[in-house]
Amino acid sequence: MSRRFLNIVVIAAAWLGSPQPSCAQGTVVFNEPATPIPLFTTGFAQYYSFDLDGDSATDFTFTYSFQFLGVQPEGTGRILTWLDPPPNVGGSVAPLPLGFVIGAGSETGNLAWYGHALDYNTLAICFDVGCAGAFVGQHAYMGVEFQHAGATHYGWVLLNVAQAYPSGVIESWAWDTRPSASIFAGAVPEPSTWTLFGIGALAIALLRRRC
Repeated sequence: MSRRFLNIVVIAAAWLGSPQPSCAQGTVVFNEPATPIPLFTTGFAQYYSFDLDGDSATDFTFTYSFQFLGVQPEGTGRILTWLDPPPNVGGSVAPLPLGFVIGAGSETGNLAWYGHALDYNTLAICFDVGCAGAFVGQHAYMGVEFQHAGATHYGWVLLNVAQAYPSGVIESWAWDTRPSASIFAGAVPEPSTWTLFGIGALAIALLRRRC
C-alpha cells in the first residue's frame, strides 16, 4: 500500500470522527426508500397513510387530487405551518431549509405548530390560473411533531412538490429518539464508532501487509 493512500485513509477516519457540517445527530432514525413515495393522481382525492416511526400507526395522512395536495397530522401530532390570517383556518405547510431547528421553540412570526383539523394543511392547490401554497415548486423539509411510545418527538420529512400541478414525492424522513428533543432539518445519524473502528482496522491491516 502506498504511503499516499495510507495518509488518505487516516485523514478520512479523522474527518469522520470530527464534527461535520451535515447536521448529523447520534440519536436520529433516518429512512430513505429506494424509490420516492409518489403523491400524484389525475383524478379525485386519494389518501396515503404515513407511518413516520415504523410502529404500524398512521402519524400523518397525505391527500392528493387533480386540484389539491395536502397533509394532516393524526392524533395529537402537529405540523409547522404558515398560518393564514383570521378568519381563515389552517394554512400552508412551511417549507424549511436545511439546518432549521425543529422543536418546541420553532414558532416565530406566523410560523406555528398546527394540529388535526377539518381542513388539510396545504402543500399545493391549483386552479386554471396557476398553483398556490408555500410548498409549490419547493424541494424542502416539513417539520413534524408526533407521539411515540406516549412521548412527544420531533422530525422532518423531505418533500419535492411540483411547480405546476398538485403533486409531489416523499424522498426521506427522520426523527429524534429522545423525547421532546429538537432536530435539525436534514439531520442524519452520526457515523458510528464501529464504522470509524473499521476504517482504522483496515488501515492497520494494509500497513502490516506492506511490512
